[in-house]
Amino acid sequence: MRIPVGLESRPMSPPAPSDTAGRPLAMWQTKRPWLWAILVGIGGTLLTVFGVGFSQVRHLDPVSATYAQAAFVGLSALVGLAVMWRTRPSLAEYGFRSPKHLDRTLWLLPLFALPVVLVAAAGITVTSVQVAAYVALAVCVGFSEEIWVRGLLLATLRRLGTRTAIIGGSAIFGALHLTNFFAGRPPLYLGLQFAFACLVGFVLAELVAITGSLWIGIVWHFVYDLAAFCTGDDLTPAALAGVAITTAILAAYAVWLWRKLPVGNPATALVG
Repeated sequence: MRIPVGLESRPMSPPAPSDTAGRPLAMWQTKRPWLWAILVGIGGTLLTVFGVGFSQVRHLDPVSATYAQAAFVGLSALVGLAVMWRTRPSLAEYGFRSPKHLDRTLWLLPLFALPVVLVAAAGITVTSVQVAAYVALAVCVGFSEEIWVRGLLLATLRRLGTRTAIIGGSAIFGALHLTNFFAGRPPLYLGLQFAFACLVGFVLAELVAITGSLWIGIVWHFVYDLAAFCTGDDLTPAALAGVAITTAILAAYAVWLWRKLPVGNPATALVG
């Protein structure tokens, strides 16, 4: 077995949590879970930020810049997979397995309603050439953010309890989106994105705890981000209305999922 650098095996550590099907979820054994969570979160953004800076320094056109950023984000995803492979939990325990108990999540219908609302409210504003570049970026972002945040970051916090991990992970996820400051985003945009990212992170973390799978977040991230890229960044009244509706749906969904989370000792209580 491989043990993470800086982490120590502790025989008396709490049992690893499980999803609602009783399958174990990845959990790092460390005395400083919050420190590791922050370090993992920052590590997952380094190549992404570097990609934005590379595009700006090279004065790339929008399409070329999107492909360049996709390359850096894709590399970040590969680094995250390498970290998963080098640590003790298996890829399945991190969430690379089929989801279970989708009926407890309302079959994900509220989640996949969000990109539909977004496109309906703001409309498609980009060319087909730009869409192709955004597809590449959305795929890479979906894998990278779910690997680093819902995979690795949540694993650092699970020893504190499922609900604490969800709350802490979503707060860190929202804070990481403030790195868009370096991309020149206006304060209003950053504030809205921070709040929305916290809520998204909360719901996606709940879904991992219930279904035991990262694939839901990866697929949804691709679909939603592609819709967001293609509708543009203008804060028009229609776009703000779309954000308000999607936020209301997400908030209601978060409350619903909270009641479906595993309870008690996950190692013994949640079987079948």
